Amino acid sequence: MPLDNTTLFVALIGVSAMASAFVWFLYSGHRPMRGIRSIAASNTLLLLGFTGIALRASLPPFVSFVVTNTLICIGYVLVLHGMAEFLGKRSRPTLLAALVVAYCCEYTYFTYVVPSYAVRLFTYLCFYASVMLAVLRMLMTEYADSRIRSHLVAASMAGFLAISFLLCAVMSLRQTDANDILSTTTINALVVLEQLVFVIGWTLAFTLMVGERLAADKLRAEIASREKSDALANMSHELRTPLNAIIGFADAIDQQALGPDNPKYQGYIKDILGSGRYLLLLIDDILDISRIEAGMLELQEEELAVADLVGSVLRLIAPQGVERGVTVEAMVAPTFTTLRADPLRVRQILLNLLTNAIKYTPAGGRVRLSATAGPDGANFTVTDTGVGMDAKGIERALTKYCRVETAFTRGREGVGLGLPLAVALTKAHGGRLDVTSTPGEGTTVTAAFPPERCRQREPVATAMA
Repeated sequence: MPLDNTTLFVALIGVSAMASAFVWFLYSGHRPMRGIRSIAASNTLLLLGFTGIALRASLPPFVSFVVTNTLICIGYVLVLHGMAEFLGKRSRPTLLAALVVAYCCEYTYFTYVVPSYAVRLFTYLCFYASVMLAVLRMLMTEYADSRIRSHLVAASMAGFLAISFLLCAVMSLRQTDANDILSTTTINALVVLEQLVFVIGWTLAFTLMVGERLAADKLRAEIASREKSDALANMSHELRTPLNAIIGFADAIDQQALGPDNPKYQGYIKDILGSGRYLLLLIDDILDISRIEAGMLELQEEELAVADLVGSVLRLIAPQGVERGVTVEAMVAPTFTTLRADPLRVRQILLNLLTNAIKYTPAGGRVRLSATAGPDGANFTVTDTGVGMDAKGIERALTKYCRVETAFTRGREGVGLGLPLAVALTKAHGGRLDVTSTPGEGTTVTAAFPPERCRQREPVATAMA
């Protein structure tokens, strides 16, 4: 059988059918993964378009020319949309729809008004080259951030296809002996082969990206499962310790273990009270983080006097510093007077940061809270001279239910929610939390709030220690 364009189209239709079926099968098993459905729909539309062209002799001209090429055009645009979804990028459906409409108008004009197959083919190839270039740009941007190898492979395929389409477009300008894509010419054969390469190459590249994404998700799930098990074990210890103390001391008082009216019972009562309060704080933190994850946190905002806010936090945290032999001091910039925020949540942020700083600072060290404001917003910065952390330690400290274990901190209380909760509460106010640390030197944590939340004027300078 001679290798004419009709034969090549039959092969293209067969390959497109297999690719479409494969990607739909892939989608059926991984529905939550964004982008797969768009790529599957793209392959299906390409299959329908290629089939319509192959059956051109049996179909009305408008269907076999305009409709089929519109289907192919939408198929390519869906590749762009699907990749944006897959990579978590913002897609602009209105712009994509406008591109399809513009292409269809151009194709219809050069089919019926000023018939010119050369112009249609050149525009066709340039349009799809531009789609591949847009995909290439997205993939390279993502690869620069993630260094995922499958993204580089897919980017290479997109770049190859873009160059191939452009070369075919340039070569098509020299073609004068063809009326449509089914005409048996070298350029037309190259165009159909290019479509074959696209369907096969792009399907394989996308499948590789999905496979690597699934492997990464599985690894993250395994790590999360291990961390959850560690967190549950740690939480069990943290909850059992105060409960055992409460039960033990209460039982000693109830049984009059030291005799009636023993003065030590008063100390036991204080221990029960302290253990109960600590248990309540743990439960509150767990409930807060669960509420935030469920999107149920509501901020009760009001205008806060910053000096009063910092002063109240300092009074609450001072006993911890005295107990551990750590000097705690605070400073409020003279120009920073008012913050619009939820007072309970801002106090919670600062108390969590200061508690962490004191916990990881040896006796004789210093912890400092600074409140400043400028054109970029308000900053509450907690600096300590504690044990510090490396990059992995910072990552662990920012992970829920994880703790940074060192010889200095081993055995101390906490379930690993202080810093993650501070991050979540700061984000709830539209801000961010930055952590810098050096092992052996200390840590600096900054809770930054957007400028619209703070007011500045020239009050009397306030400093506390």
